[in-house]
Amino acid sequence: MAQNTVVERALPRYTRADFAALRGWLNKLLVERLAALYYTEDDLEALGCTAPGALEARLALMRDHLIERASLTNPRLAEGLREARRSARWSAVAMRYLFDAAEFASREPQSTDALTAWLKPRISRHLAHEGVRAVSELKNLIEVRGPGWWRPVPRLGAGKAAALERWLRHHEKTLGPLAVPVAPTRAQPPIVLRPDEPILVPLERMALAHELDGRHGVNRAAALSLIAADNDLEAVQAFLVKYRGQAKTQRAYQKELERFLLWCLYARHKPLSSVLVDDCEAYKTFLAAPDPAWCGKKAGRHTVYWRPFGGPLSPESQRYAITVLKTFFAWLIDVRYLGGNPWVAVGAPLVEQRSVALRLDKALPEDLWTRCAREGGLLDEACEMGPDEDARRQARLVRAALLLIGHAGIRREEAARAQRRHLKPLPGQAGALWELEVLGKRRKWRTVFLPVRAIEALAAHWADREEDFAAADHAGALLSPLIIPSTPAARDKHLDKLDAPGAGFSPDGLYRCLKTGLTRIAADTRLTLDDSERALLKRAGPHAFRHTFGTLAAAHALPLDVLQRVMGHASLQTTSIYVQAERRRSIEEMGKFFR
Repeated sequence: MAQNTVVERALPRYTRADFAALRGWLNKLLVERLAALYYTEDDLEALGCTAPGALEARLALMRDHLIERASLTNPRLAEGLREARRSARWSAVAMRYLFDAAEFASREPQSTDALTAWLKPRISRHLAHEGVRAVSELKNLIEVRGPGWWRPVPRLGAGKAAALERWLRHHEKTLGPLAVPVAPTRAQPPIVLRPDEPILVPLERMALAHELDGRHGVNRAAALSLIAADNDLEAVQAFLVKYRGQAKTQRAYQKELERFLLWCLYARHKPLSSVLVDDCEAYKTFLAAPDPAWCGKKAGRHTVYWRPFGGPLSPESQRYAITVLKTFFAWLIDVRYLGGNPWVAVGAPLVEQRSVALRLDKALPEDLWTRCAREGGLLDEACEMGPDEDARRQARLVRAALLLIGHAGIRREEAARAQRRHLKPLPGQAGALWELEVLGKRRKWRTVFLPVRAIEALAAHWADREEDFAAADHAGALLSPLIIPSTPAARDKHLDKLDAPGAGFSPDGLYRCLKTGLTRIAADTRLTLDDSERALLKRAGPHAFRHTFGTLAAAHALPLDVLQRVMGHASLQTTSIYVQAERRRSIEEMGKFFR
């Protein structure tokens, strides 16, 4: 049965005469008098209001419709307007709000409008489940997800999705053009995967042969599916779209799912939606020793050298892969794509439990961090030793980023997103301590704290950008690229940054910038460093400075609840790892015990 693709709410259009008549009717003028004042006989005939009481019924419907519109645009007014309707007492304020709603009903959609004001309730309700409640959020969702944006949204479908896109384009005068992303220029046409012709390609280049696409998988649910995925590949894509705002998680999940999908086709000759418990156990064995033909060095996903595995997986990686597959299959059950979950009968591989669960061995020792961070220390020396002004400006950027991460304990993604308007001095601290609001994992805001040393480094970086750091309401990023390579690819990628002062880094861009800066510091023989310290700085990445903050804060007895809040850990158990990780503190305490 073809789906109904009408997504817009029915919005009656009223004339100036209607609004004038409504105002008089609310002020208790007789309907006969209003008809004589504002309508001709032809008008009343065109409106179908020639019968006694018909015009009053039209004005009552108009009143109720405008109350509904006002309630959608400002829910706090709803009860007051409904009370005015019940009591038939309309104050000047109530009438003003009512006619403001009339103005809203006659204008074009705006980005800040609620979807409920323009779309049918069922459509807006389904989108609300995805966290999309405003017109701007719908537009952003489509532009971020791309052509398959609608697949994870229950009960939407391709027809309604196309209707929504047409609606946005129809109103682009007020909403702006809808920019649906297209495939990258290096993308190649999909390859139809067949069991008799093994071709290892990544997920974005896959196309499944009809007989193995899972359309008729033995485990497909009999009930109506809640996602618009006809085959296994579309189901995988719908699942990955759920993690669109978590780039690392999405990449990790995609890697595990494309491996399993390829294995189902080539090793078991069956679609993903037909695997049973014995298949899952066989894949568990395969993970421990993948086929050598499936392994290769790291290569671009668009090249013929790409392989699903880099080599045998560690027990921890095997366990993670199975955890991802269990999560995926549980989701398929929840959305009624599959009838049962074969992974519930499969145990995860046993792995050795480390005494310290996080890899904190790359954290800098306190002595090295102090020598780097203090005034006149290694980071300051690196800024002064640059061969030219461009190199010194870049060194000051690296210094600002490392002091920001190392003193606040934030992640590189949080540092890349941090903005000047979220940084301010703490009252009563005389500028010695500043607070910064950062957006972390799970889209949660938290407050971290910075000493004046880090603020001075950020101010110097802003001076290099020729921007006013003193402007507390500045929306610019705290860290911004200073030099963009002259290659065409780099220019295309950062074109917006050339014309937008204060545009920040991407998380990966900030990582590369800091890695390059640390490598240069480690290789500079003019700096006082021993071989082990140079090796440590060469290996270190941005996350090492977050670990440095955590281990040193725990070593100096910062209360765990404070450390948990500052670092943004969901569990106090994670924070307690930093207490275990400070080796020097453990040695000192054990030395006291045995004396």
